[in-house]
Amino acid sequence: MSVDGANRWGRIRHITIPGLMPTFVVLFLLSVGNFISAGFDQYFLFANPMVTNNIEVLDTFVYRTGITLGQYSFASAVGILKTMISIVLLFTANWIAKKTRGQSII
Repeated sequence: MSVDGANRWGRIRHITIPGLMPTFVVLFLLSVGNFISAGFDQYFLFANPMVTNNIEVLDTFVYRTGITLGQYSFASAVGILKTMISIVLLFTANWIAKKTRGQSII
């Protein structure tokens, strides 16, 4: 279906992209909330004594500190700090989305 006076690029610019923007914003916010996570399962499963010092990420550090070394309070604090940083990033991205589009998720 075509719109009077609009060519293909005009329809993309004025109809398709504005229609997809709410989906883009939701996907952007979901990815920002997961930005700090590196994928614990991949690093944990492929770790062996030869490469374990080279693939240390925050999630495996929390696991190793809490479970292996028994420092539960320190590992909990690091995990909570990671969560708080993710929340701050999420609210910042939501604030940016609200300023640019006039709508926000929260």
